[in-house]
Amino acid sequence: MCIRWAAVLSCAIGVCCFAQSAHSQSISNCKTLPSTPLSADPNTGSQTSNGWLDEFTGLLAFDGSKQPQDFGVNANAGVQASMNWGVPILRDWGIGAQVGTNMTTTQNAVRVFELLGESRSRTQNFTTVGAFQRLDNGIAWGGVYDFLYEDSYDNFSLGQWRLRGSYDLSECNQVGITTQLRSISDNGIFGNNTPVTLRPINQGSVYWRRFWETGAQTTGWIGIADGHGENNAVTGPSPAKSDSVLFGADILMPLTASFAIYGEANMITPFDTGTVDAFLGLQWYPGRRAFLARRGKYSPLLSTASPTSFSIDLDQ
Repeated sequence: MCIRWAAVLSCAIGVCCFAQSAHSQSISNCKTLPSTPLSADPNTGSQTSNGWLDEFTGLLAFDGSKQPQDFGVNANAGVQASMNWGVPILRDWGIGAQVGTNMTTTQNAVRVFELLGESRSRTQNFTTVGAFQRLDNGIAWGGVYDFLYEDSYDNFSLGQWRLRGSYDLSECNQVGITTQLRSISDNGIFGNNTPVTLRPINQGSVYWRRFWETGAQTTGWIGIADGHGENNAVTGPSPAKSDSVLFGADILMPLTASFAIYGEANMITPFDTGTVDAFLGLQWYPGRRAFLARRGKYSPLLSTASPTSFSIDLDQ
């Protein structure tokens, strides 16, 4: 455990140094939009309203997923609809709360489950609740609890904690560390009589987020995930995989003040037994803050849980 987190810490230091070097020559011309201050509406230039919907977002996206819970023989494709909402709760301390929900409905992308007489679809309902604080010195921290109810080859209730700390190196660059820690595992039956246990996979990663002059944002991360099972519904049990490298990215590209293209991807190696999760869709900002996304005082620090941030292992 110490070696794993030492590796994550080393990555964090490396990301900080690289990002600091990258931003040193571009900070003078890095803006959210040309000649538009961060606290202003990108269309009118007027100060934001601090209304209750300023930090509300909705998302409709195409989703693709493959995880160890797919028993080595399945993949999923479908759609997800989600919302995330950040509100102030202690303004004097700059503390906000966030709440979100996500419904992901997918169909099997291969026929093996169908041939084994199992479910052809999977429905996941994620709920995310937490709190965060953004300080004036560029430091932010926060945590959420994610609860998942899943209906697939059986019904499962799972939970995890997500924690994040970040630092704004400049108005162009942000670095941070994120961790996911399992809370609730659950047992079920695959097929007629195969008992299985599903559990969230512990993860730790460091990230670098770049805010571009156009208002677009890109984030990349790398880290370490706990070992996962490599059992297969057709060939049978196999030795579990040890700790694995994970990496991923997200992109947020505003189209107007109210709409942006948003997507995430997260991979846990090796690809044949680990995770391959991604989604891409259209995000809605009723408060017209797409060009200021994730930069407001009470913007949610973490996204609503989805397959990209809630990886699930299977054990027999």
